[in-house]
Amino acid sequence: MPHHLTAHIRATEGSDPDLIRRELAQLEADTQKELGCLTFQIFQDAAAPTHFILWESWISPKALDQHFTYEHTRRYMALNLTQVEKIVVHSPVNQNAG
Repeated sequence: MPHHLTAHIRATEGSDPDLIRRELAQLEADTQKELGCLTFQIFQDAAAPTHFILWESWISPKALDQHFTYEHTRRYMALNLTQVEKIVVHSPVNQNAG
């Protein structure tokens, strides 16, 4: 069954906003190529530009776990440009919709 979540992240103190946007755009592009990824989009908060929301859907929780083993994900995380504030797991109202 698909695994849906949103991750709320914010820039770490002193991080360059332009670098964050470039690196997040690259992470988004690379992640969308993963076999287990159904949706991976990153949005910047218009009112708080140091805050971002990652909107994600995976074929399974295991596919999300696998995402963290890929080089592009490990590379982005090693940059320490952002930190996670909150993760919310979602389930569809219509359970038959996936």
